[in-house]
Amino acid sequence: MNKLLPNQVYAGLFEIIKDSHYYHHSTVSKDYSHLTEEGKDAVIKWLNIMACEMLEFERVELDARAKKVMWEELKK
Repeated sequence: MNKLLPNQVYAGLFEIIKDSHYYHHSTVSKDYSHLTEEGKDAVIKWLNIMACEMLEFERVELDARAKKVMWEELKK
C-alpha cells in the first residue's frame, strides 16, 4: 500500500496554505492568520478526497499485521 500517504496529506494541505487565495498569513501574529472561506472549502474537499485513501491504508495495514500474527502462531 501507499507508504507515502502521510506525506501526501501534508503536501496537499501545505499547497493549500501556501496560496494566499486560500490562507491569509499574518507576519504580525499567528492570531491574524486564517483560512479564507475558499480555503476552508479547499481543505474540506481535500480531506474528503484523502479520507477514503486513509481508511483504506489503515485497513490494509491492519490486515497485514493480522496475517503476520497468524503466520507467526502457525509456525509454532
